[in-house]
Amino acid sequence: MTDYLLALVPDYGLYIVTGIVFIAAMSIPLPASVIALTSGGLAATGDFALSEVLLATLAAYVMGDQCAYTLGRLAKSQWLARFRASRRIGPLVQRSETFYEKNGLLAILLSRTVLSSIGPYIAYFCGIKRMKRVHFTAMALVGSMIWTTTYVMLGYTFAGNLPQISTLAISFMVTGAALLLTLGFAVKLILAWRRFEADEMEVR
Repeated sequence: MTDYLLALVPDYGLYIVTGIVFIAAMSIPLPASVIALTSGGLAATGDFALSEVLLATLAAYVMGDQCAYTLGRLAKSQWLARFRASRRIGPLVQRSETFYEKNGLLAILLSRTVLSSIGPYIAYFCGIKRMKRVHFTAMALVGSMIWTTTYVMLGYTFAGNLPQISTLAISFMVTGAALLLTLGFAVKLILAWRRFEADEMEVR
């Protein structure tokens, strides 16, 4: 199927890229990362404008995220039980739910970078758990930007070696996510220290 979809990209352009990324963001198993790499490679050869590829891919990812989140908010509780019981996706759903429960907002970011396979399910869970849309959107947007920029720009930079750079893309995203985690941890430490100082002043 991947080869068939790749063959459609030169003919249908960004329409097929947008469609595949959008559908994949809603948990339908389509090769969104390969399509993003390929579209970046085609931008390098002049078939597409790089800015249009980046914007179209990011917009498709964001729209898919928002649809998944909205469907989660509209879902009935028994639907989740049915998904858990499914032989095909049950283990992935349970893994995603556990990851969400443990990490909250951070799960949204990580599931759009180093753990993109569970990204759509995290979006559904955020909706089901009634997370505020603004919180979900902020974290999902950052993660989507990292994912889009990584895959499209690697495709653009290494247009002649697309099959070899998927692993490199994951390495880039792991590094980026690690930096964000480090920054987040540093911010938490600073806030905790300020609260400690405030408490000490009150005691005095």
